[in-house]
Amino acid sequence: METNQGDETVLTTEVEVHPTSLHDEPSAIPGSIEEDKELLKYLEEEFSKRQARLLKAQTTLNEQQSILQQAETRQETAHRLYTLSKNMMDQIKREGQLKSSQSGPRDESSRHGRSLSSMDQSRQELVDRTITTLKDAISELQAATSDLTIARRNVVTADAFLRYSHRSLRAVGYIKGFTKGFIDDEYSATLPTPQLPESVWRMIFAYVVAEDSLLPLEPRDRHQEWSFRCAPLALSHVSKEWRRITTSTPTLWVNVQVVFTTERRLRSALFHRLVGLATGAPLNIIITLTTDISNVVNQLTNAFTEDHRVHTIACQVSDDAAPSLRSLLDIIPATQNLYLRGLSIDAGPASNTVKLPTKHVMSATNISIYNILLERQPPFFLVPPPPWHLHTLRIDLVSLFRIDIGGTAPSLRRITITHPPTYNQIPPWYENAVGPNVENVATTELIVHPMSRAHLLPLVRYISRLKQVKRMEICGGSVQPIIGTMKDNIESGQLVWLPALSELVISDYEQHGTELGLYIAKRLTTAQEGLKAETQSIQPLTKFTMNRCPNISADIVGLIEQHCKAGQELTKRTGADSEVVPPQSA
Repeated sequence: METNQGDETVLTTEVEVHPTSLHDEPSAIPGSIEEDKELLKYLEEEFSKRQARLLKAQTTLNEQQSILQQAETRQETAHRLYTLSKNMMDQIKREGQLKSSQSGPRDESSRHGRSLSSMDQSRQELVDRTITTLKDAISELQAATSDLTIARRNVVTADAFLRYSHRSLRAVGYIKGFTKGFIDDEYSATLPTPQLPESVWRMIFAYVVAEDSLLPLEPRDRHQEWSFRCAPLALSHVSKEWRRITTSTPTLWVNVQVVFTTERRLRSALFHRLVGLATGAPLNIIITLTTDISNVVNQLTNAFTEDHRVHTIACQVSDDAAPSLRSLLDIIPATQNLYLRGLSIDAGPASNTVKLPTKHVMSATNISIYNILLERQPPFFLVPPPPWHLHTLRIDLVSLFRIDIGGTAPSLRRITITHPPTYNQIPPWYENAVGPNVENVATTELIVHPMSRAHLLPLVRYISRLKQVKRMEICGGSVQPIIGTMKDNIESGQLVWLPALSELVISDYEQHGTELGLYIAKRLTTAQEGLKAETQSIQPLTKFTMNRCPNISADIVGLIEQHCKAGQELTKRTGADSEVVPPQSA
């Protein structure tokens, strides 16, 4: 269309407007979910049927077992009757009663003849009855044995049907549970996301990601994979809103899993991204290595910046991956808490050793070591000044003999000694090991877990050299051997072990406590004698606690409490709140 407006010509185009012909199609998912719920009802009915069948199979098995017992009783009775009848027949044969009284002709008119005939008739009747009884016993025994065989087969059949019913019930139960979980998940997905404040969502997400701080579980066989997850990554893929909340909350990304196994390979790009999202929050680095990681460590070098802080490093490594652990730890900032665990590591001479970077040794205040072969020459924790700040050490007994914490860890306050792993071969140096600089270990609290008999002698040897321990807690099977050797030591007149010990805690002690009471009493006496001679060098026990020790009598507990009160009075009189001068090495 052309329109003239003065000297100008304006061209216009006619537009034909069509009405909207499309409309929103409703989702078919809700209707499908309702159909699947009908399937769930059918599965629940089938599950109930199989429960009833299982109950019937159990009843049938009980009945067949009862019949079997009756058949066994009948067979035993028939066998006793057969034995009795056979013995009677054997006796008749031995006494010759099968023969007549006289072989020649007999005068039946005489009294003697008639008497012999009567005896023969009675004997024959006895023999006939015995033969009949023996035949009946044999028949009954054969029938009872046949019934017993059939009853045993019936029991086996009923037991097999019961096992089948169990398996069938579990199979239907698994299908029902899987179907119900699927329907519940799909139904939940159709519901609108509730409108909650971001702070509430962050709290909910924090609970979800809490398990990411745990070490992955080792697979039961070589065909399974290490079970680990990255929960915040999954949460960020639910919706745009959740992605915005998770990516703007650094505390959700603090648990960084480093898994490098034969089944899984570390993705360096993902690692950089996860570490970057946690900037500003203290990190927990969880490391699982079963193969050498040296070839990919350079790809992680730039992942950490000066803004990153590390709260905990938890490592579990296999023997093959142990040498590359240090190269990985070199790029991680210093941490406060260090946890090391070996995977299937044997203590043989061919096993690889682990040496940590000095920065982790110097900065960590809590270290936990289990089944890790530590470098022995020089001692593992022998570091140059300034001294490191270790406060709590949890370690298995074998590894304890491979570290040097004497004089290099003045802040050490607690050592927890755990049972070592089960080795195929005990290391040769372990039998006579004493540990380096044990006399200079500064710990004041010692916790000893239950130990097997093979480790008690090295354990006692280590404890006897400690000088600053004020509180000792002993658990389970370690109580009796340790208390017994400490009692023998104090009764021998030698230099007393643990001279600063003033508090004793025992748990799960199964003995009657006689040696325990004698040790506490003798320690008090020795302290009093040292006070009189003005050469007091040991502390008496002033506090005693027991947990789950049902066999200790009330009398012994009362005596121990009296000795502890006397020890408290002695400590007050001597002003023993100051440090006790440690004696020379025992």
